[in-house]
Amino acid sequence: MLFWLVSASLVAAQDTARYQVDVTFNWVAAPEIDAHWSRLIAFAHSSRYALFEDGATASSGLALVATNGRVSVLEAELAEGRRRGRVGQHVVLPGIASPGEFAFALDVDVTHSRMSFATMLAPSPDWFSGVSSVELRIDDVWRDEFSVELWPWDAGVDSGPDYSGPNIDTQPRQSVRLLVHPDFLTAQGLQPIGRATFKRLP
Repeated sequence: MLFWLVSASLVAAQDTARYQVDVTFNWVAAPEIDAHWSRLIAFAHSSRYALFEDGATASSGLALVATNGRVSVLEAELAEGRRRGRVGQHVVLPGIASPGEFAFALDVDVTHSRMSFATMLAPSPDWFSGVSSVELRIDDVWRDEFSVELWPWDAGVDSGPDYSGPNIDTQPRQSVRLLVHPDFLTAQGLQPIGRATFKRLP
């Protein structure tokens, strides 16, 4: 009986994990621009859910995060995904100035072993940054610590040309794509604007 209890606890420990995620943005705008990031929404999910994909159309929830920093519609989409067993735990963090840092911890399990997050690059028409479907478990083993670069993205739902321009609804909607605005291009091309570090907690 004792052996069974020990074995069961080990299996349970391997089936779940908790990650500390530190998100650093280094985007610096002109002094007259109030550069900041909206609330960040992060969540665990399965392979049957995707927050965004290059070339895909943004959901209504992601579109609202990208255009005005609102997370309520995306939270409703997550609730529906949770009802279908595709979404696990989620968190919402207050916005920050840029450059700046977010930090949060999130529980994951074997069913919801991927993590995504998004935050609006503000002010902007529909620009955002984040990660989509970062896999935390490879070959049945939780990854200990790793980092990914963060890029600026265009949600494809607003054709406003610059930070403070008027909202111009894009019809039909375009696909999500990397942002090629001149402010984010260098002689070496588009550069990352931050980094996210994922660390498995004991």
